[in-house]
Amino acid sequence: MADCLGVTFREGLRNLQRGIWVSRISRAVFVWVLIGWVSLLPLQVLAAPQLYEFKMVQQDNLMLHFDLDSENAGIDMFLLTKPDRLVIDLPGTTLSAQLPTEQFDTGIVKGIRYAQHDEGFLRIVLDLRRSVSPTSQIVSRQGGERLIVDMGVSADAAMADRGRAQAPDQPLRDVVIAIDAGHGGRDPGAIGRKETYEKDVVLAVAIRLHNQLVDIQGIEPVLIRDTDEYIDLRERMERARNVDADIFVSIHADAINREQAHGSSVYALSLDGASSEAAAWLAKSENETAALYGDVALQGLDNGLAQTLINLTQGNTMERSIELGTDVLSELATLGPIHKQSVEQAAFAVLKSPDIPSILIETAFISNLAEERKLNSPEYQEHLAAAIGQGLYKYLHRRAPVGTYLAKERQNNGS
Repeated sequence: MADCLGVTFREGLRNLQRGIWVSRISRAVFVWVLIGWVSLLPLQVLAAPQLYEFKMVQQDNLMLHFDLDSENAGIDMFLLTKPDRLVIDLPGTTLSAQLPTEQFDTGIVKGIRYAQHDEGFLRIVLDLRRSVSPTSQIVSRQGGERLIVDMGVSADAAMADRGRAQAPDQPLRDVVIAIDAGHGGRDPGAIGRKETYEKDVVLAVAIRLHNQLVDIQGIEPVLIRDTDEYIDLRERMERARNVDADIFVSIHADAINREQAHGSSVYALSLDGASSEAAAWLAKSENETAALYGDVALQGLDNGLAQTLINLTQGNTMERSIELGTDVLSELATLGPIHKQSVEQAAFAVLKSPDIPSILIETAFISNLAEERKLNSPEYQEHLAAAIGQGLYKYLHRRAPVGTYLAKERQNNGS
């Protein structure tokens, strides 16, 4: 009986060991099959291709090189006119954080900008100085692929465009910064616990900012209001447009029912706000839309194409606004704790100008007793103005519009 049990036990042990090995082999086979199957998947399923480098290359023709770190699903390329633009859509592609928007003082390409769309594609827009007939191809390369766009213009012709762009009949100008002190007149804004009116302290900061910027060569600051007057939100935007503002800065003081809330915040336009505002702009009459962008006339266009032009312009404006806001916020952080660590986005009506980078600064919480005292301090007002001004200048050091003294200075310095 014991022998029988021993045989039964030994056979059972062998069967168990055999089962363990079979299980191990099965798992190993499964893992290798899984790895092989995953390796056959399209790369865009595993990770979204990323655009990480752009170059303009002078060969027989002017060529644009866009380098991606993996295979891309495809390309959709089309042209727009009035003004001339080349639009490139890359499905399922994202943008490297290191790839900036650029402006070029000379050549057939005036500038390049990027926008990541919620629909899952990356849009590249090239602003052109004249029409072109481009073609494209995608070539594989180590570590990814390269999109090559042949602009259909000889390198010599592209250089000739450089000569035309340097014609001396365009005098340099100052960068115009519109400074908007929030509220005013019958609108006091937020009211502090010590009866401080927001409209008064933000006007004081705005005037100090104006007085600091006016001393900087190449900058022309303009106050939207310099007295205690009520100005409609739309009128504020129109005043900025009437002076051909390059930047719009609206200054406010925040309020909330939590006394412990403190610190500065900076806002740019939200996507929801941009979408609804674009529809409002389209509803304007033809003579108003003609002047909407200065060099972008919308008369005679169907609503779809007009909407595309507005989206392209406002999308770029929002990108610049966030970049501007980031520079200002970093300088405000030197004065003390900030309320939000990054630029917020909200549908403030005063930020909805489609072609002027615009930010709204909440300097402090007037509902916080300690910050209310600081807002009433001339010394702190001066510090606030200096921080805002330094942030604006930091942005303009990189992004001063072409044709301004600051852009020329940047070009001469090679930065």
